[in-house]
Amino acid sequence: MNFVGHAVVAGRQRDDAPFAFGAMVPDLQRLARTPLRVEVDVDGVTAGVESHHRADAAFHDSPVFKAWQRTVVESMADRGRGARAAAHVAVELAIDGHLLQHGRAAAYGRALAWAAGAVAGPWAVLVERMRTGEVVDAYATAAGIATRVVGVMRRRPRLAPITPDVDDLAAGVSAVLAAVRDGADELLEEVSRRSA
Repeated sequence: MNFVGHAVVAGRQRDDAPFAFGAMVPDLQRLARTPLRVEVDVDGVTAGVESHHRADAAFHDSPVFKAWQRTVVESMADRGRGARAAAHVAVELAIDGHLLQHGRAAAYGRALAWAAGAVAGPWAVLVERMRTGEVVDAYATAAGIATRVVGVMRRRPRLAPITPDVDDLAAGVSAVLAAVRDGADELLEEVSRRSA
């Protein structure tokens, strides 16, 4: 699961913005590139961070998530290791895109609104970028998702040599978008129950 999905799952478990923000922190850590420091509701954020790991375990164990990954890979011309790695992230971003586009990400918005007044430095800059949509606007299309995933993979030394072609990945993502649209809410409800 990616950070929007984590906030949504956390929001289903507790109506608590610091908790939902904490659920996003492990994914956001690599974007902020500095440890998070909050002065208010540290316990809520810490509980959210802990919930992130439980939700990830439930999500990655889900037969639905695994089937969606297979759909992406099987729709690509190159089905090697790079395709499998890219499919994992692409499905997560497709879920985030669905949540954002279809008004299912209220907990994400509340978490960011809370964080805007609770974090400083690089985290404040990141939160502001997220609130404007700059970080997540690529998640709206298969091409945007593929471009984002390929860009991330190319910047990582171990993944760069196996990075798939962006158009090939976009074709794979296109093949799964209808399934994500029809099944994301049910999948996240299952993850929420299993990780509470």
